[in-house]
Amino acid sequence: MYLQYLLTLDDDGIELVTNVVQDWCKVHHIPLECERGLDAMRFAVGRTLAGEKSPLALSEAITTHMHLESFRHPG
Repeated sequence: MYLQYLLTLDDDGIELVTNVVQDWCKVHHIPLECERGLDAMRFAVGRTLAGEKSPLALSEAITTHMHLESFRHPG
């Protein structure tokens, strides 16, 4: 469950990450509960803990991260 990742954030961070990741998953037709969805959630939490506050920047960072991961782990 992705809830464990969110518990490290404050309320604003939780709202930012959940909204951005849910939207990102919907746009890319990826279920939030699958491994790629969870990877996006873990990555978004890390970026938010590092200080990212912009929904657009966070979404773009997730896209870049997931694109790179698809090359590292094809299939």
